[in-house]
Amino acid sequence: MIPVMTAEDIHDATETFARYGVPADRIFSEIMRARYLDYVLFQNPENQQYGVSIEDLYENMKKTSDTLGLYEGDADTYVRAYTLALRVDPMAFAPDMEKVEDHVGALVEEATSRAKKGGTTVLFTGVENYLPFVSRIFDTLSDKRLAFAVKDRVWKKRLQLVFPRCRLMMEEDLPEDTVSYDYIFQFGGSSHFLSKRLKETGAMDVVLPYETLLSPEMEGDRNSWIREGKLVSYEDMVLGNGEFAFLRFGSEPVKTISFGTASFQNGQYESARALELPWDSFRDAEEWNIDVYIYNGSPALQTMLGGHILDMDYSIDAGFASVGETELEGGTIPILSAANIRDYGIFSDTEPALTERGQKGILLQGGDLAIAVSGGEIHMIPVPEGEKFLAGQGVYGFRSRGKYTPWYLKLYLDGPVGRLFLDTMKAGRNYAFTPSRLLRIPMPPAGDEIIRKADRLCRDTVRQLAEAQENWRLAKRNSVGLMMGHREV
Repeated sequence: MIPVMTAEDIHDATETFARYGVPADRIFSEIMRARYLDYVLFQNPENQQYGVSIEDLYENMKKTSDTLGLYEGDADTYVRAYTLALRVDPMAFAPDMEKVEDHVGALVEEATSRAKKGGTTVLFTGVENYLPFVSRIFDTLSDKRLAFAVKDRVWKKRLQLVFPRCRLMMEEDLPEDTVSYDYIFQFGGSSHFLSKRLKETGAMDVVLPYETLLSPEMEGDRNSWIREGKLVSYEDMVLGNGEFAFLRFGSEPVKTISFGTASFQNGQYESARALELPWDSFRDAEEWNIDVYIYNGSPALQTMLGGHILDMDYSIDAGFASVGETELEGGTIPILSAANIRDYGIFSDTEPALTERGQKGILLQGGDLAIAVSGGEIHMIPVPEGEKFLAGQGVYGFRSRGKYTPWYLKLYLDGPVGRLFLDTMKAGRNYAFTPSRLLRIPMPPAGDEIIRKADRLCRDTVRQLAEAQENWRLAKRNSVGLMMGHREV
């Protein structure tokens, strides 16, 4: 199996390729050529038994020059380039690849593990969403009849050369596919027809943006899944900064369905179950809002919502909006990292960053509520008036729509009721936090007087907490002189 390549491995391989006459912009082409030749040449039983001579390999290389260009070194050097190309991870050198979150890799590992335990035919769709991890799929499932479906014809040609033993398809052609699969991993897009491609003992995992799952365009898929009755679990998960639904299907109609939150710890998928229902109850409810099921997994929240103390139709979204990316004006601006957000203020060592005009980022300004997960806990604080910060990784901002203040929202979310809702986002030791999910949390409506009182209570208490933190810092500093600088005889 080809090992996962580190940045140092990639750098070393790039330098070695250069010594063999392969510049950096030609490496992927040589990898495609080497893998294609390896597949074609060793289909010949004689070559399998006796191997391929340097001269034959060099001559066959020339036959691919129309599509992959001509290698300009001699035969002996080409053998070295060919051997190296077979040893490295192809996708580490592939062009035009966007950065993919590690969580996506962990999800692909989970899907690959499930496929490994199944039968012989496997289909992975939406491959552009996880291109850096395709080599791992191929290596792990080398004993399977593996198929990949892509949207881009350029990537179809590239992957067909890199993985010639795999079947490559365009996603638009999937409805006409007649192969029956033991396992299907569907990332994005409509997929109700794919369940008909499953064998009787097959299984399928579907990953969709949460908004897409609930959209009118997906009604046909949802109705099909209800009719089939094979949906085993429905989980909410975070990939990058987006909220996704993770649907797992079995091979037979089920009696129960579970709901929960998925997270990724140490590169592995974890699931936190919130509620399990009889399938008939889910079918009759005709409800796909994941919050309905997760909130009902908490007796306290079930009581409040059932008793109409809180209403799911009146949520934080009624008073606040998520601060989205915007084009920056350029210049130096402090970056607010997740570790610098405290419940009593913003830690002072925020480092400035030089930004370019037109660069995109989340710009937090005075009056926004900054929220981040740090150390396995959610922390939040309003940005002081007159200050601006560029949100760092995992930092989110919520801006008042006019009526409610950030101090009101902080007091609510930091209070026992708000924490009950926030804790429904926990999976394992971490929070699967997204702005969209927070904005759906029910919020108690309030008039101007209640808002003013809550705002003042939160401001005053946070100020006292900040003063106490500063006094404690000074006490620790002064302890050195008090305890270490003097001795009693």
